[in-house]
Amino acid sequence: MKHLKLILIFFLFVSIGVHAQSLRVQGTVISAEDQEPLIGANVMVKGSSVGTSTDMDGRYSIEVPQNSVLVFSFIGCKPVEMQAKPTLNVALELDAIMMDEVVSLGYSSQKKTELSSAVVTISAEALTDVTSSDVGNMLQGKVAGVQISNSTGQPGSAAEIRIRGTGSIGAAADPLYVVDGIAGGSFNPNDVETISVLKDAGATAIYGASAAGGVIVVTTKAAKKNQPTRINFKASAGAKQALFGNFQMMDSEELYYFHKSMYSSTLFTAQRPASLLSQDFDWQGAYFDMGVIQNYNLSLSGGNEKVGYYASLDYYNEDGTLINTGYDKISARLNLSAQLASRLNMNVRVNFENSNTDQTSSWMVLNDAYKKMPWDNPYDANGELVYIDSAKRPDTGGAWYSQDKWNSLHGEQYNYAKSHSFGITADVQLNWNITDWLTATSSNRFSESSWKYVQYIDPRSYDASYADGYLYNSIGMSRSWGTTNMLKAAHSFGQHSIGGMVGWEYGHWISEYTAAAGTGMPDGVDALNASTVNSIEGYEIPGASWSTFGQAQYDYAKRYFLTASFRAEASSMFAPGKRVGYFPSVAASWLISNESFLKGNDVLTFLKLRASYGLTGNNNIGNYQYLATYSLNSSYQDKVSASPTRLSNDYLCWETAKMTAVGIDANIGKRIEMSLDVYNTDNTGILLKVPVAPSTGFFEIMENAGSVRNQGIEYRIDATPVKTKDWMWNVGFNIGFNKNRVTYTPDHAPFYQTVNSVIQQVKEGQDIYSWYMKKWMGVDPTNGDPLWEKITYDADGNEIARGTTNNYNEATEQVVGKATPLFSGGLSTGVSYKGIFLNVNANFTYGNKVYNYNRMANDSDGAYLGYNQLSLENNNMGWSRWENPGDEATHPKAVLNGNKLSNSISSRYLEDGSYLRIRNVTVGYNFPAQMLSKAKINHCRVSLTGDNLFTFTKFSGMDPEVSLTKTTYNHAGMYSDNYPVSRSFLLSVEIGF
Repeated sequence: MKHLKLILIFFLFVSIGVHAQSLRVQGTVISAEDQEPLIGANVMVKGSSVGTSTDMDGRYSIEVPQNSVLVFSFIGCKPVEMQAKPTLNVALELDAIMMDEVVSLGYSSQKKTELSSAVVTISAEALTDVTSSDVGNMLQGKVAGVQISNSTGQPGSAAEIRIRGTGSIGAAADPLYVVDGIAGGSFNPNDVETISVLKDAGATAIYGASAAGGVIVVTTKAAKKNQPTRINFKASAGAKQALFGNFQMMDSEELYYFHKSMYSSTLFTAQRPASLLSQDFDWQGAYFDMGVIQNYNLSLSGGNEKVGYYASLDYYNEDGTLINTGYDKISARLNLSAQLASRLNMNVRVNFENSNTDQTSSWMVLNDAYKKMPWDNPYDANGELVYIDSAKRPDTGGAWYSQDKWNSLHGEQYNYAKSHSFGITADVQLNWNITDWLTATSSNRFSESSWKYVQYIDPRSYDASYADGYLYNSIGMSRSWGTTNMLKAAHSFGQHSIGGMVGWEYGHWISEYTAAAGTGMPDGVDALNASTVNSIEGYEIPGASWSTFGQAQYDYAKRYFLTASFRAEASSMFAPGKRVGYFPSVAASWLISNESFLKGNDVLTFLKLRASYGLTGNNNIGNYQYLATYSLNSSYQDKVSASPTRLSNDYLCWETAKMTAVGIDANIGKRIEMSLDVYNTDNTGILLKVPVAPSTGFFEIMENAGSVRNQGIEYRIDATPVKTKDWMWNVGFNIGFNKNRVTYTPDHAPFYQTVNSVIQQVKEGQDIYSWYMKKWMGVDPTNGDPLWEKITYDADGNEIARGTTNNYNEATEQVVGKATPLFSGGLSTGVSYKGIFLNVNANFTYGNKVYNYNRMANDSDGAYLGYNQLSLENNNMGWSRWENPGDEATHPKAVLNGNKLSNSISSRYLEDGSYLRIRNVTVGYNFPAQMLSKAKINHCRVSLTGDNLFTFTKFSGMDPEVSLTKTTYNHAGMYSDNYPVSRSFLLSVEIGF
């Protein structure tokens, strides 16, 4: 409730004008072309800020002064003025000049028909069907060629986005966000007006250094001039539960007889008493529970002839399904626009965010949820959590069958890991219309953020690493300032139109970090001054960049379009002689439907061919990687001394992405839109860590040493099969195929990336994420032995034979799959009848292999007697265990302590990661205007939403969505102790005045 009070207090400072009214006017606004209702058409009192908009049926109702003149307007239509009277029904005619949608490209904007690049724009309505604090989750499955992965259910986590594949190995491959025309920035999804995804160099090269992963342009809701004050409130609340997919552990009985099949009868009776059959503790149920999601958003917008405003306050709260996890965020935004002079206007935008995240204190929590034996009970007879350590069970002295001698449920009573972050971003933009064709713009942004992270392990708990307790505190701060100054021009003469811009940009930032850790504190005291501090670290890192850029546009007769851009950018990330990168691009298109032989065609109403080529860059490798670094953690003769930790490289420079693309856009009639794109992207000068001779004292050095190619095809179609006065049905489909290949490595030699002994091979001609391990060949039906492939080579290294072996050490390591999918995409459909609507969205991925690391312990054929095992009886995988000669089984014979290393790293645990997910289903109702007008309500909508309803997959884990980023603990494409995603149901109410 305190957050709702904050929302109300925030808006008490905004006054709402109430005008005396004496005449109620109502009616409908339709399209003169097809007689269909126009949704969201503006109805304004001429010369005032009084107005309203039409509902889903094109109806409106408004109280106005007597003798008023009403102005009816809609995007793409000619405005109409009419004298007010009790009933006014209006038909708006299409305006050929205004019909074209304007697409924001960040620095500039263009009409959709004039675009020569691959750009997809998503409206706010199409985004917010999924309740999330992250816009990446909202985009999933909605843009061809954009693969989005939600690899964790941790509240507050962001989705991973890959646009047209992964082109980098050692540097981050994330897209660049541009918020309200300035690179970087922060925003709340509920404040978004549109999102444009820029996919090729024709649109992205103007952003140069950080655009190799594509660009996402975010436009927040604008300040509204000449509109009455409008209040909009939206509340969503619901529940969620963890999804475990095909993941099913053995219950007590299945585990009991599984062990019995391996033990001798005497040993089994002694170590596994029959009483275990009645001990069946649900460890997953103990760690996971229902979570609650809440989101409240309140916004105001309006203005007069000189000033417009948009203000919002948003509160988001999400409980984790895993114990001790959660996320909450308060954000506020104020967008102001003001006409300072006849040719000078100013935009001010301020965004504020304050968030808190609760995480599990240790990796042991998820480990216990998936591995603990059902024969162990973490509670005593009085319902109290018991303490377990590696030596004994002191509370009862009873047996503890699980291999790991700890009870993290006990520890989670005291332990925690929390983070807090705060951030503010402020923009000031000045636009000077020097002449009708020349404009000067100065955009300036200041942002500051800070964060704190605390991890606490209480001495009363057991942690394998911290027997006497542990406390870690870290704080950080970042501050940045930047300015972008542009001169834009546009002029038309005859059938020619020319335009362009030149600009200069400068940015400066600083990051600070301090951390300390201590052990040995008293029970329940989480303060560093009560501990023995054993580590202190920190840094202060400044940075700067500058760039100059320009863009020129030309079109002839609205049929032939040409765009060229160039950017020179310097960054302190690289050595002085290598700091500047140059990024040119050119794009052209032919609007064939404007040619005389197609103009006026009722079947092929729109047809455009486009092509582009250009260069973008990538420097996302961390700060000052070209410098040699030293650690001051060592000492010599009781004095602080420095030891080298990294080699210098004065030749380190930008990664470069060379992008070539062609595409075609077509409309069939008025109800079918489609596009087809083909692209090739060569990433050269890949930034990665290359091995060096041990004699240097180091193992690796950061270099530009490699090339990667992504080639693909994207297809999208959107159609409206039914559109009548009462009924509307639309469908959409998109798919993106991508082929990834490494085209160059140093000395043309492969190199290997290893995480937890699992290897991916980076080799010319292969996918960047190629799994390299022994190939599983199944189970020997004669004796139940595991089998792997053995390849025999001659003295020259030529393959001469392939066979099988039950000796793991004789098996041959080879490439057995890739982590990147063959294709991904999405489907959507929506149907409405009057005010009732139903929308369904789905996404899919096909052709990737996921390494299920968990199965090495949880599906180990007897190698891990102290871990629970995956069920063969109660899962949906069609698995079976070998028992008798002649059995055709998926699993080898179970043998005490393991069957000939059958659970070692091999393609046995490399699974099909393909899936189809019903991502979202929303059903709702828009109340008619006549019903709302008496209460002076502009619009009201209620809806019920279900997210992640069904997932169809052959993957044996909880969820086939995995990260495509390599970390210290996981490969791209590896599944290991993942926090499961959730299925959620939410009820939403949106009301506007």
